Amino acid sequence: MTPVTGRATVYPFAEMFEVTSQSQVSIDLTSFLEGMIIEGVLVHIKTPAVGACNLIVGDTDDDNGFIIAADATAAAETIYGAAVTERGAYLYNATSKAGHLKAYTTTTKKLTFVLSADPTNEGVFNVIIFGHRSGM
Repeated sequence: MTPVTGRATVYPFAEMFEVTSQSQVSIDLTSFLEGMIIEGVLVHIKTPAVGACNLIVGDTDDDNGFIIAADATAAAETIYGAAVTERGAYLYNATSKAGHLKAYTTTTKKLTFVLSADPTNEGVFNVIIFGHRSGM
């Protein structure tokens, strides 16, 4: 029998980051904590961008791992990420559909936000992440 080598309390969490887009410049929103498990990511359009562009949300390894090609010019109050087809590879698979999670084992990965093209006017967006993390 393998001895228990550690124990930690795990807490549900939800965090929101308000971000003003910076065109095609990737913005680091936060670093993921070791042991963090991401269950979902939503983007709420507060003020739409003007001009043809999409927004994507991912991490250091996959820039659209959470939200793929969402219309950054959609009406205010639009929410992306609730429909599984709006989710990136970390949270959706065309075969198995939903139920996917992304776990982090290091603190070197960052949550990122970027637009696919330069808009005429930048937009303001709320990026919401939720999942579980340890209290260690």
